[in-house]
Order: sequence, then structure tokens, then C-alpha cells
Amino acid sequence: MLRSLVLILLIVNAAFFAWSKGWLNQVVGVQPDAQHEPQRIGQQIHADKIVVLMPGLAKADKAVRKTSAAPADAMGGASTANAEASSAASAPSPAASSASISPPPQAPATPSVAKASPGTASDSKDTKCVEAGPFNASEYASLEANLKPILPAGSWGSRTVAIQGMWLVYMGPYADADMLERKQAELRRIKGLSFEEVRTPAHLALGISLGRFNKQEDADAGLNAMRNRGIRTARIVTVRPPMEVQVLRVPRASVGTQVTLASMKLPQGKGFSACRP
Repeated sequence: MLRSLVLILLIVNAAFFAWSKGWLNQVVGVQPDAQHEPQRIGQQIHADKIVVLMPGLAKADKAVRKTSAAPADAMGGASTANAEASSAASAPSPAASSASISPPPQAPATPSVAKASPGTASDSKDTKCVEAGPFNASEYASLEANLKPILPAGSWGSRTVAIQGMWLVYMGPYADADMLERKQAELRRIKGLSFEEVRTPAHLALGISLGRFNKQEDADAGLNAMRNRGIRTARIVTVRPPMEVQVLRVPRASVGTQVTLASMKLPQGKGFSACRP
């Protein structure tokens, strides 16, 4: 049986060899796919440009082609990159287009700051309310005239203050200090009597006050009480009549203005101080 198998294999191999050589084309009708057949060249595109190379020459030609293809690819990439760059440069970007249409943004305008005048609201952070007085009508008019070159108009105002009058039950004035002392010794002998020496105002100096009163009727009652106690030479004098006076006020005086006001000479030696509530 082994001999039969070997014989069959030999017959099959011989038949395959004969078919591969094309000897059985007329019998079988199926031709083998031979790479050396001339009819395959007719199916090629531009068959006239095909060159058959030997195995050694084919490897050398392949290396030459790779070497020449690399610079070409590099040049092609560079030209493509240059083309893209030139097209990007020539084509306006959206930001550039919008910039050419819209005007360039301008820096916000810095508000002009006027130089702060003394006592104005621009110095409100370091300002202080100051006032001086009280002054009578003539004194106040003189003070306002001195302030006009220093402070802007409307930066100060006035506050009216009602001043009560003052009356004394008075004795004197006496010629000298000795006579004044003798009169005081006499008054000390009257029990429960209060009195004091008058030094100001100047025209009432070297006199004696038996009482100070803010109302005329109270002064009259006090004089009658002194006469009932045997004091006949006393009389009523008016030290200050009731009046309305003016207090000058700068509600927002800057530090510089406060220094300037402090250096001013005011009537009666008065000066500026913090405003009263």
C-alpha cells in the first residue's frame, strides 16, 4: 500500500509540474498565473518606460530614489509652509479686521481736578468746622472785609447769637484804693451781705458790685433790697445791653485754611476754634 501512495504522489507532482509549465493548457483549459508571461506587459500603463533591472542594480536604484525623494519632499513641505504663511499674512485675521473697522480703544480720560481752594469741599477729608466770635455789627463787617481776599465767596457764614444784658447794683467808683477799702469795711459789718470789687470794664474800676443781673427788673428789685438794708449810695449801672451778635463760621476749613485763620488778628483778641453744636 505504501508503494501505491508513493506512486500516486509522483503522478500528482508530475501532473502539477506539467500544468505549471503550460504543457496542459490545451487539455485542462486553466492557465497558471505566470509572472513571466509576455501578455502581462501589454496590460501595463506606459509599458515602454519599464526597465528590467538585475537584483543588485535594483537595490542600488531603490536607494538612489529614496535619497533624491527626501530633498524633494523637504522642498515640497517648505514651499507648502511658505504658501500657507504668505496666505495667512495676506488674509486679514478677524482681530485685524475688527481693529480696522472699530476705532482703537482710547484710555479713559482723567478728570481734571481743580486746585482746592481753602475751605472748599474738595478738602472734605481733612476739613474742620471752625468759628470765631461773637462780634457786634461793626466788628463782624471788619472781619468779613479781611476774609474776602483769603477765602472764596460763600465759604463762610454767620450764626446769630442773642446776648443777654448785664446790670449791676453798683457803688463807686472811688477816688483811690484806700477809699475803696474803707467802703468795703463798712459793708462787711452788714450781716449776710455779699459784694465784690469791680475791675472791669475800666470805667467801673475801683467800684463795688452788690449784685449782677441779666434782666433790668431783677436789677431794680435788687437795688430796692439794698436800700431796705440801709445802703443809700448804690445805683444801677448797665454793663451790657441785650443784643444780637454774630459768630463767623467756616464749615469746611482745610488744614491750610485753619493755619491762615489762626494767624489773623481778630477784634477783642478773639480767635477761631472748633464749632459748637
